[in-house]
Amino acid sequence: MASYKLIYFNAMGRGEGPRLMFKVAGIEFEDYRIPDENWPEFKKTILHGMVPILEVNGKRLIQTLAICRYIAREAGFYGSSNWESARIDSICETIVDYEHDVDRLWRPDETDETKATVKKRYIEKKIPKVYGILETMLKENKDGNAFFVGDKISLADFHVFVFIDVTLRTHFPSDYDPKDFPKLASHVKRMKDIPQIKAWLEKRPNTAF
Repeated sequence: MASYKLIYFNAMGRGEGPRLMFKVAGIEFEDYRIPDENWPEFKKTILHGMVPILEVNGKRLIQTLAICRYIAREAGFYGSSNWESARIDSICETIVDYEHDVDRLWRPDETDETKATVKKRYIEKKIPKVYGILETMLKENKDGNAFFVGDKISLADFHVFVFIDVTLRTHFPSDYDPKDFPKLASHVKRMKDIPQIKAWLEKRPNTAF
């Protein structure tokens, strides 16, 4: 049996998707959270200087989506056909397109004025745009009353859920609610009602992001 060690900060962020997939799949893993004081030295041991990292039997895998796709394949969350896998990828890549501006809000080289402009534009234009796209993509499968792709939960569902309930909720707590997009809002609720996710949300560490 493979051993898994997920390495990330003491945060949700880009580590939360892999954690949720492991939890729902019932796969044991070590949730290693790098202490803040250890990060400068630990960073020197990382090929590209970023986390998350997934260690599989001691071998390191980098890049968030590569990690998520690996877990999804291992857990059966990557569709039942090549077409379904491609649909899952298209949904995940759509979210990646809309994460770039959010990432700018973390960057120390961006001025407060620039961040304020980015945040205002994101709230007014990008959140409604991406929610509209995701609502449409969701409705293309079973009229939006189940999962994003096929007959069961997939990487796409986890990725959308984390994007809305972690990334956007963290940065835009007053504006992230997809209440004007009923199918998408129902999907978020369905994800929260999955027993393993519900249990994790109740006990996970309380972190800033």
